[in-house]
Amino acid sequence: MEPVLWSIKYRPKTWEEFYGQEQAINQLKSYAESRTIPHLILYGPAGTGKTVAAQIYAKKTLGDAFNSNFKTLNVRDIRSYSIAKAKRKISALAKLDRSKRSELDEYMSVVFREAKASLKVKGQTRNPNRSQLLHQAISLFASTITVADDPLKILVLEESDALDKNMLQALRRTMERYSGVCRFVLVTPSLAGWNPAIASRCVVIRFPAISAEHTEAILSDIASKEGVDIEPLGMKALVRASGGDARRAIDLLQICATDEGNVTEDLVHTHSDTPLTKGVRTMISSALKNDFVKARDILRRLLTSEQYSPTQVMVQIQREVVKRPLGDTKMRHLIDRMSEIDYRMTQGKNPHIHLMALLASIGNLPENEAQ
Repeated sequence: MEPVLWSIKYRPKTWEEFYGQEQAINQLKSYAESRTIPHLILYGPAGTGKTVAAQIYAKKTLGDAFNSNFKTLNVRDIRSYSIAKAKRKISALAKLDRSKRSELDEYMSVVFREAKASLKVKGQTRNPNRSQLLHQAISLFASTITVADDPLKILVLEESDALDKNMLQALRRTMERYSGVCRFVLVTPSLAGWNPAIASRCVVIRFPAISAEHTEAILSDIASKEGVDIEPLGMKALVRASGGDARRAIDLLQICATDEGNVTEDLVHTHSDTPLTKGVRTMISSALKNDFVKARDILRRLLTSEQYSPTQVMVQIQREVVKRPLGDTKMRHLIDRMSEIDYRMTQGKNPHIHLMALLASIGNLPENEAQ
């Protein structure tokens, strides 16, 4: 068997195993103990424990009915799910080896047929599109009757920031229609662009980035259990490279631990650099030197050959820019420009053009301050 990822092996299983999320965990724990079960929005950066906290909350709330009354759906996974794969029948999936099918495959097979039947009732014979599959995947679980004595169900929607405006409206109606039997837990990195009508129906709980102190505590605990020695500078490098993302910190520790010897600062730097970080670093340097053609070519390679999403590239640009020794005027100018470009990308505009415009802005900074 393949070795288990430490980020999964040491995932919190109880409230007490969380680090640095006391306020959020105490609030969830209070709801679970009192059986006060509102709709929830859990928001915060990646790797802060939002999804696992939602699962523990559901287990404590549902008790013995957890297996039948709980489901987690990843919005992006469903939105990108192939229509051709969804058309497969359960009987056909059952003939496949277990390694070649997943729980999502089986669920989407049922969802496709329900969505198809819904369209047929409306007099339409075409196959459902991906947006309709997503809506059906959410409403199917919310509307079905369970065999458990407790009729209340909990549905966790991971990466729910991927819901567009139409889907948010549909989600609001679904929440209203099945409020008596289903509670929604929406997991999202931020509240930007959210429908106020949905936010007003939910208790909003923030999961802040894990502090350096708590990240170090998590890594020290895992290192002691796995027999890994971390040098002080190596620990600082791990904390710095993770940026408050506990999952990334643990994964990076495991990668470094595969090499012989202690986890050193140089080892962390060697393994923490990815094609994205290296590419963006070179791209920003080229843009600052007014070599727009080279910067543009690197951007094209990251988006096409390396197949990083525009959002991933934009986030890495933001991380790289703030590390540069730019003057206050230049930094204010760039932050203002990045926020403008980021907003335009969220509005569905062409991200390639806007990212290239950002590179042009980096090469055209005001010269009244030295770098």
